Amino acid sequence: MKNIFKHPVVILANGVFPQHEKPSSILSSAGTVICTDGSANYLEALSLKPHVIIGDLDSLKDKDSFEGLIVNDPNQNNTDLEKAIEFCIMNAQKEIVILGAVGGRDDMSYANIQLLFKYYEKIEIKIITDYFLIECIKGKKIFTSFNGQRISLVAKKHNSVISTSNLKYDINGKINSSVSLISNESLGNEFTIACSYPLIVFRGHN
Repeated sequence: MKNIFKHPVVILANGVFPQHEKPSSILSSAGTVICTDGSANYLEALSLKPHVIIGDLDSLKDKDSFEGLIVNDPNQNNTDLEKAIEFCIMNAQKEIVILGAVGGRDDMSYANIQLLFKYYEKIEIKIITDYFLIECIKGKKIFTSFNGQRISLVAKKHNSVISTSNLKYDINGKINSSVSLISNESLGNEFTIACSYPLIVFRGHN
């Protein structure tokens, strides 16, 4: 089944359809688009068709006329987005971009972002919204950036040891629940983060 994949691989989740130029351009240039159930309905208005539809298919319209691959997974123990991610892992994909992961129900938006903690060791995932590129890291990473880029961090564990360089408010040491890690800023064309436990990094669009 690996031959159905062309890069970049994009999963379109069933949140708010992206409007910003960044996610919109990624969707239009995707090599493979995997829709989670009803998100396929969004593409019809754009005259686009997904290559794969996966989920329990409870909100998909016109599935009988779809010519791509349908993966019917009625398992109620995981979400349609989890099913799509695991489908990519099962088919040996190394990286994916997820669009439409936020908006609509706040609980689903939170749960979708938290999936980065679950899967970061198995596949490289970037969630792109109308405001941020979101990913999970552990260890040290240098990020490309621009002056004034909005940077926010979410640690998986309290007392995580985090150090940064080239941010407006650099961090160096253990972080506890009373410390806010949102609304930081990059000071140039790159910045560095090192962390002892998994950390979700939000980078604002230019």
